[in-house]
Amino acid sequence: MKIEINHRGNGACPLCIQNGKCKITKALNEATNPIKQSDALEIVIYTCPEFKETA
Repeated sequence: MKIEINHRGNGACPLCIQNGKCKITKALNEATNPIKQSDALEIVIYTCPEFKETA
């Protein structure tokens, strides 16, 4: 399964300095790895304990 972070709307990820190299996203991808690759999950993260705002 592939996890896609939806950057539309007012999600926190596009405003986070860790976007693209986040350990939470990595953990989600590893946890869903056994599920068929043809399946996809799209999520929006509004709050995150690892959030660090970009300048």
